[in-house]
Amino acid sequence: MGRGKSSAASGLAALFVLCIASLVLFTIYVKEGDCTEQGRCGPLHTVQLGAAEVLRPARSVVAAAASPFTKTSERIGNALGKNDEEKLKKELRGKEELAAEASRLELENARLQKLLKGQRSVYKYGPLARVVAPVGDQFTSRVIINVGTEDGVKPEQPVVVGNNTLVGRTTGDVTRHTAQVMLITDQMFAAGVRIIPAAQFDPSSGQLTPAVTDQNVSYGEGLLKTSWEGYLGVEYVDLSSRAEKGDYVVTSGRAGSRELLFPPGLLIGKIDTSSAQDINQYKKIVITPAARPDDLEEVRVIIDW
Repeated sequence: MGRGKSSAASGLAALFVLCIASLVLFTIYVKEGDCTEQGRCGPLHTVQLGAAEVLRPARSVVAAAASPFTKTSERIGNALGKNDEEKLKKELRGKEELAAEASRLELENARLQKLLKGQRSVYKYGPLARVVAPVGDQFTSRVIINVGTEDGVKPEQPVVVGNNTLVGRTTGDVTRHTAQVMLITDQMFAAGVRIIPAAQFDPSSGQLTPAVTDQNVSYGEGLLKTSWEGYLGVEYVDLSSRAEKGDYVVTSGRAGSRELLFPPGLLIGKIDTSSAQDINQYKKIVITPAARPDDLEEVRVIIDW
């Protein structure tokens, strides 16, 4: 018991002595010269500088030994940073490409839905066909589509887009998987048509209001043709018949009492100009097609009605 108390007292005494010694050395170190002036460097500062000189080679060796590890660590850090950056950029590009593709598919779907919209139950359609190539020369306007006899396509059948808008008819050049289409702008194309006031006709359904069938109103009928001057028009419309700018032009399905190639009510376009000349018993009518034949991508063939 006595030895334990003696050891504790000795330890406290030693700690007290060390504290006093530290304070004394610190006070002397502060009051010494800092070696900034010649001859004013105190003993403690001299010891410090000497120790630094002795340990400098060891510090250089340690620094040289650690340098490769430091540089390697920096290179690894830089590589990891670049890899992460490239990965993020790649992911961003991927997301941008997916967004662009989704937008393209949405537009494509809307366009195809528009093409299929307005189909009439009284018509039987072939599959959706793609225009694969133009054919002909400066005097003709024709294209090749990728459907044929195996799809029920035959010569002399109407070809439409969208809300049953007539764009042409198949010719005699039909194979198992392809068909040639004579467009309405071809100078050999002809179709019996009738004029319908715009306010009285629904292009999507082909329905006419009772006002159009009023026996007291005479609406023009004639033959759709492309003139030698290059404009699409309606010929043989009587001067007394109604045919005004903005009126619709649709297929009549006949020419007089003779049945033609096309079912009635297929939209062709609108009248752009209508004029009468005293020297002619017919009106001169120019129309604007509802579908531009030069812009066709997909079409459908009406194979029965």
